[in-house]
Amino acid sequence: MLMKLALRNVRRSMRDYAVYFVTLTLGVAVFYAFNAIEDSRVLFEAQEGAANVFLASGASIFDILAQVMTYFSIVVAVVLGFLVLYANRFVVRARKKEFGTYLLLGMSPRQVSSVVLTETLTVGVIALVAGLGLGFLISQAIAFATAGLIGVAISDYHLLFSVRSAELTLGCFALIFVVVALFNAVQISRCKLATLLSANSRNERMPVRNPIVCLIVFVLSCLVLAKAYAELNLDGLVYFGEHFRIATALMLVGTLGLFWSASGFFILLIQRLRGVYFKGLAMFTMRQIAAKVNTAFVSLWTVSILLFFSIVVFSTGFSLASLFSDQLEENTQFDASIRASLMSLDTSDMEAVPSEQYGGEEEKAAAIEETEAQRNEIYRLWQENDGSTAAYLKSLIPDWDERVTGSAQVDTWLADDLTNRQLVESCGFTLDQIGSDENSSIADEGVQYVSLSQFNAARQLAGEKPIELAANEYLVDNTVDKSADYAKALGQKGHAITVDGHALTASGQVVSQSLQVSSMSCLIAVLVVPDELAADRFAAGDLPYLSELNVNLASDSQEQAMKDMMAEYGKAAPPSEELVEKGWTYDPGAWPVSYYDTSESIIADSMGLKLLLVYLALYIGFVFLMTTAAVLSVQQLSEVADSIPRYRLLAQLGCDRDMVLRSLRTQIGIYFVAPLLVAGCHSACTISLLYKNLLSLWGTGAVTSTLAVGIALVVAVYAVYLASTYLVARSAVVSGAGKKLLA
Repeated sequence: MLMKLALRNVRRSMRDYAVYFVTLTLGVAVFYAFNAIEDSRVLFEAQEGAANVFLASGASIFDILAQVMTYFSIVVAVVLGFLVLYANRFVVRARKKEFGTYLLLGMSPRQVSSVVLTETLTVGVIALVAGLGLGFLISQAIAFATAGLIGVAISDYHLLFSVRSAELTLGCFALIFVVVALFNAVQISRCKLATLLSANSRNERMPVRNPIVCLIVFVLSCLVLAKAYAELNLDGLVYFGEHFRIATALMLVGTLGLFWSASGFFILLIQRLRGVYFKGLAMFTMRQIAAKVNTAFVSLWTVSILLFFSIVVFSTGFSLASLFSDQLEENTQFDASIRASLMSLDTSDMEAVPSEQYGGEEEKAAAIEETEAQRNEIYRLWQENDGSTAAYLKSLIPDWDERVTGSAQVDTWLADDLTNRQLVESCGFTLDQIGSDENSSIADEGVQYVSLSQFNAARQLAGEKPIELAANEYLVDNTVDKSADYAKALGQKGHAITVDGHALTASGQVVSQSLQVSSMSCLIAVLVVPDELAADRFAAGDLPYLSELNVNLASDSQEQAMKDMMAEYGKAAPPSEELVEKGWTYDPGAWPVSYYDTSESIIADSMGLKLLLVYLALYIGFVFLMTTAAVLSVQQLSEVADSIPRYRLLAQLGCDRDMVLRSLRTQIGIYFVAPLLVAGCHSACTISLLYKNLLSLWGTGAVTSTLAVGIALVVAVYAVYLASTYLVARSAVVSGAGKKLLA
């Protein structure tokens, strides 16, 4: 009997369960789809181009994704649990009078709780089935999206159902259902019969705050937010220091004050506009909105913060993912780069360090002496091999010529008589404008330059034509978009500079040529100069700041080929026992090999990071966005249910259907749009700073398009909930106020 009653109630109360059902279905679908990513590995790891699936460490991209998704799924499960409980609260509240009728007819509280439990389970099972079905379809779409993101073609595609993800989803939502059932039972058992029967007739007081106080608080809140934006601009979202913490606190306080005072402020404003305030149902509409905001300003504050987080995650997540992959082609023109970090041999930096960090004056002196001895030995070997890293490695690694099909060494020198700050300012720029910082370590470092012959050797190894320079000319090599204007000014034909005692003039050539294997473009206006500058420095006993040997390999498996080569090198330069325990097969000294990167590993790591950023942006951003929209929807539907007597009174007073529904649309629209506008302002400030200080370093095209995609997704999801809320609320008002009266 109770089962039959529960099933009938579900059919009859579908409108009340609509938001609960949609939220639960979407939650299940998203939870299943993103936790099923790990199991889709079988579609990729056996395909052509599957090297992109494996990181340099040998681990699969899907191993990393699985770990990260598991951690974030715990957070998502808690958020979804809160959301389902919140939506369920609306269902129970809307039917309190019905539950009171059951008690009046002789049913016990336990029987009423059983009916509600059966209804919850029925709707939950249907939502679970629908959500798993939708999640299954989404997971197939994610598989194809993954293939596109990592550049692997799926030649043997088949539908894949993740049993592990389904079990995880069922277990998580079963726990949520248990909590919901207990909540319902406790809520119903604690309500008195009189309270339940009079639930629909209880009319909340419509509090309206003092408009003058609200005006003062509103203005102060705007000033607090302006100060927050200013503090954030000082920090630049780069260091996350004191300015960032102050900006965060001010933003939270300012936003709360804004919502606390908004209703009174705008009522005061609208009241001054007589033609607006006394037109149609504007007075009623404003009072309704004011009552909602005054009683739910904390919720609106929370929703606004979550919306802000969702917009930033959506937009910047896609942008960063795009940046990590769009630059791969130009930064992986060689098979591998073997790096020697000769800057570690600079004892001047050691002398500036306090003796306490070494353990005393004697220990510091001993460390400096050891470094100088190491430097002298490397200089001796450098002389013996005519400065050629390849020649030295060839003497240590058997079959070098069979392993390496071509090589090009690039030595980067730092000028002794010209700093980055001096050169940038001489061109009319600041360090901030080129992607650096006035307080950064490179500000007072010497300008970087490479010799023309080595530059051309690297170009030829990359398949490009060499470039010629006249005597005492230089060109500029720049691969970072933000410093492009500075590079053009520096490379303008006839521009004169002096580098290490050599007077040089610009040839008018500015090129973008990567000189090493890397994940991102990093050359900011590097000078390409005549060979005699480097020769003079070496003759004076100096070593370059950095030496990189770019190589092309005979083997198709770059990572394995380099591991084998380094194992052979390790026989001549064996690692310490401590390094062996960490997995090193050679001693990573200052020269000839500190470490190496292969294009294969860079591409795989970049693809893995791209996948991680895209899916986390979608997963976390969508869940938080869905949460905020659902909370607003439930609040609006609850408010509409409470306001049915008011709409009925308006109809009885002669208000026509269009007037009442226009008022309803205005209320719901403002309630949804207000937190979105505030979140939009916060997001605009944050994203603009991220763009200025980070994203713009590597270009604007991809960033702009991905920002647009992220914002479009936010608006689309938000619009779906807004439209759904209005349609359900409209139906409730029409049926509650009387169709004939509103005709």
